[in-house]
Amino acid sequence: MSTTSETLIPQPICPRCHSGFVRRSRRTGLVDHLISSFSIYPFRCQLCKHRFHRIRKGLTFKRIDEDRREYERLPVNLTTTFTIGTVRGQGGVKDISMAGCSLGTETYLEVGDILHIELQLPNQTDPVDIEAAILRSAYSNHARIEFLRFESGNRERLQHYIRELISDAPSRKA
Repeated sequence: MSTTSETLIPQPICPRCHSGFVRRSRRTGLVDHLISSFSIYPFRCQLCKHRFHRIRKGLTFKRIDEDRREYERLPVNLTTTFTIGTVRGQGGVKDISMAGCSLGTETYLEVGDILHIELQLPNQTDPVDIEAAILRSAYSNHARIEFLRFESGNRERLQHYIRELISDAPSRKA
C-alpha cells in the first residue's frame, strides 16, 4: 500500500530513454551526500544504466544493507551455455538485470572467473551473446554473474527483453 507522500510524488522518469523503471541509487562522493540534504537524490535507470538526480521532497530513503545492488533483478527461467577458457558449461538463469544474473549450474566455477555467456531468450533463435562476464560469488551450484561486455547489438536485445518483462510485471516502486 502506498503512503500519502509516495502517491503525491510521481515516479522518476529516465531523461535518456524515458523509462519509468528506475531505482534509487547509492550516494557516491561528497556532492551526492551534500545535495541529498536538499532532498536531491540519485537514481539509476534499470534499462539504459543512466544515473541522474531528482528532487524528492517529503521522502526520506533509509539504507538497507542487504539490498546493495544498483539494478533490480527480475525473476526468469532461461537456459544458458557458457565457456571459461576451454571449459564449456550450461545452466539456468533464475533472475536477471542489465548488470548481471543469477546462474544455477553443476559446472565448477571460482570467484573471479571470466565467462563468455550465450543466453537463450524465449521466442528467439539466436542467443544473446555476452562477450565477458565475471563471477562475483558462488555457492552450492549457484553463481552471481556481472555482465562486463556484450557482442555488438546484444546489449540492446537484452534491454528489449527486460523492457518486455517490466511491462508484463505488476507496477514497481522506486
